[in-house]
Amino acid sequence: MQVSHSHRSDQEAAAGNRRRFSVRSIGAIVLVAGLAGCARQATPEVEGARRAAYRAVAIVRPAAPAQARLIERLVAIAEIATAAEANAPWWEGSVGRTEAAWLRVMRTANLAVGAVRAADRSARARYAGLQPNARHEVTRALAEINEAGMQSREAAAMQRALVSISLAEKLAAVGRYQEAADDLASAHASAAVVHRKWIALHARFSDPANLRLWRAWAVQTIEDSRRTGGTAILIDKLRRRLTLYRAGRVIASYPAELGANGLVRKEHSGDRATPEGRYHIVRAKRTPETKYNKALLINYPNDEDRMRFALGRRRGTISHRAGIGNLIEIHGDGGEGQDWTDGCVALTNEDMNRLFAHVGVGVPVTIVGTYDR
Repeated sequence: MQVSHSHRSDQEAAAGNRRRFSVRSIGAIVLVAGLAGCARQATPEVEGARRAAYRAVAIVRPAAPAQARLIERLVAIAEIATAAEANAPWWEGSVGRTEAAWLRVMRTANLAVGAVRAADRSARARYAGLQPNARHEVTRALAEINEAGMQSREAAAMQRALVSISLAEKLAAVGRYQEAADDLASAHASAAVVHRKWIALHARFSDPANLRLWRAWAVQTIEDSRRTGGTAILIDKLRRRLTLYRAGRVIASYPAELGANGLVRKEHSGDRATPEGRYHIVRAKRTPETKYNKALLINYPNDEDRMRFALGRRRGTISHRAGIGNLIEIHGDGGEGQDWTDGCVALTNEDMNRLFAHVGVGVPVTIVGTYDR
């Protein structure tokens, strides 16, 4: 069959049109792809910011856990922004969103770390300022805690002071200066409880009225010994010293231990205080009459003690259930190095044997708070 010339021309024209459309379509796709490639921004490098943020969290968390949690929340937000920007189509991209999120992380982290480090410098300076004084207070309290008259309250405070200062020094060694400084302050306050009690116990030993009274008793005892040529005992409670006189002259002196509350003047039974006044020996005991090797019983309570006891009851400073007490002795079994008796005066057995050889019933025994000759 013959095809007309005009029909062949139409077919060739149509084929040519199809070829030209295909070429234009491919070119358009390539152009769009090229434009898309130009529009997408390179994903920002965030690894350095991420590592810096985690380091900041580690630094901040011990001192400021709330700030550490805030940094972690901002990191989570920044990670979401980073992932979203990396995976969004080019036409939905939000250029700079990732950078802004990580910038916020770094600003917050830098401020938090700066605040923690400033607080650490301040705590370090506070610790350095407190440490010498706290150590001095605790050392002094250790020297004072065994004083007669210290009670369970002071003993507990002393223990707290020792624990606190030990903990403070351990915390400082690992750089935890804020907590260390707080523990030093606690140690100082606890040691001060002991020192205040020590001051209260010793205040009466600087009272002019007491000093005059004690001096009068001591002088009279020594003068009587000089006048009669006899023997007399003088006990200085503050100095923990028993001095033996003969004819007004010192012939022996021994360290002594008092009642557990010995620096206080005895008022009633059970107070574990050592009495003050002018007494005399009423009985000399040997084993098995005494469990303390040897003992010299004195005439406590004397008339003055009874008058003071009755006055205390009337004023309400002494309970009506309390008795006045008795059986105050100078006895052996001392050498403890601290005050421990129920109100008696204790010497070592060796010193008690020496004293026993010089005294007997009727020998004066004067007990004073303190006496400066």
